Amino acid sequence: MKTPAHLAAMHDDSALRAAFARAFGGRAPAALARAPGRINLIGEHTDYNGLPVLPFALPHAVRIAFAPRDDARIVLRHAREEHPPSEFIASPAIEHDPPGSWANYVKAAVEHFARLLLETSGAAARGFDALVDGDIPQAGGLSSSSALVVATALAFCEVNALSLPPLELASHCAAAERYVGTQGGGMDQAASILGAPGCALRIDFFPLAATPVPFPEGWAVLACHSLVRAAKTEEARAEFNRRVGECRVAAALLGRALDRPEAPRLGDFAKEFGTAACVRALGEAVPPDSKILARARHVFEEAERVAEATRALAAGDMRTLGRLMSDAHASARDLYEISGPALEELVRLFLEGGALGARLTGAGFGGFAIALGEEDPLARLMAEVDDRFYRVRAPARPLEELRFIARPAEGARVVRV
Repeated sequence: MKTPAHLAAMHDDSALRAAFARAFGGRAPAALARAPGRINLIGEHTDYNGLPVLPFALPHAVRIAFAPRDDARIVLRHAREEHPPSEFIASPAIEHDPPGSWANYVKAAVEHFARLLLETSGAAARGFDALVDGDIPQAGGLSSSSALVVATALAFCEVNALSLPPLELASHCAAAERYVGTQGGGMDQAASILGAPGCALRIDFFPLAATPVPFPEGWAVLACHSLVRAAKTEEARAEFNRRVGECRVAAALLGRALDRPEAPRLGDFAKEFGTAACVRALGEAVPPDSKILARARHVFEEAERVAEATRALAAGDMRTLGRLMSDAHASARDLYEISGPALEELVRLFLEGGALGARLTGAGFGGFAIALGEEDPLARLMAEVDDRFYRVRAPARPLEELRFIARPAEGARVVRV
């Protein structure tokens, strides 16, 4: 028996196939690639530092209908008119579009995997026609851009008979996305590819590893957009990369202080020396009010919260998980400085409305905030947020674009038509 969600997905796929046929002269797609976004429960800005995260895959996804071509050309169309068409040649060296172009995320995957194909098999890349659509809110910190990279990678691998294990595919997608200039660590791509229904994922890095953690029935997350864009192609990207640089400086200082100059990431020091020793050593190397010390403290303490949150979730201790999420938000606000007034307002409304925990999710600087709770109370809380936040700040915006309640969903996949 098919659930309403399955029926909706079938309807969406049928519409996507029909739209592909209209865009490409009646031609039918050969397959559909689907890559979900993600919500990060806890573990912000730890991944690129080599420390764990605890996200889950969303029901919302980027979907690509595609069909192979007889040449190396990639012909892109988007179901939304605001995203202009694009065409380019699949190769290991592809010229960037201007910053902000949606096609750069497609180019990121194609360039990387074309290079990988050439290196592993000596084959030149085959191109494809593609129609892109999706329902992940954009510029919201839910990894719509990474989902586009992942979906493109799946389409490229399908067309070019390139087979990779899921963990390896996730690592390559993380490397590919650096094409656009964001120095991320790999959480978004891993969560999209490795997501499992009903489970969060404890993801570790260098090497990449993922462990499913069951998310109890009856519990969910309310996600609400702050109405502040957090686009990685805009000012937020510079702020994100600045935090990456500050952490690299902290790691270099610790390398000298602890006689480990070869260690590149804060996680290397945390695993060997522990949080207290690292914070003490760094505190002796920089002024007490240093941004470098604040950033490192957040990273080290956040990793400890992820470990505790993983244990709490595995035990069904949602109250502890909620407390840790709220503690993580305070650290993101005060030490990492990635919150803002609208996010703070949402977190306050969540906690006043009875959520067990609340925090920003994603890189920060806008985007979504999340609240943890049981599904029925979260529905009531969502209605309260509608009245007190959205109808005041965005009375003309459709509410379904701005907030939703979610549980962990399945990861990326290709479906042949």
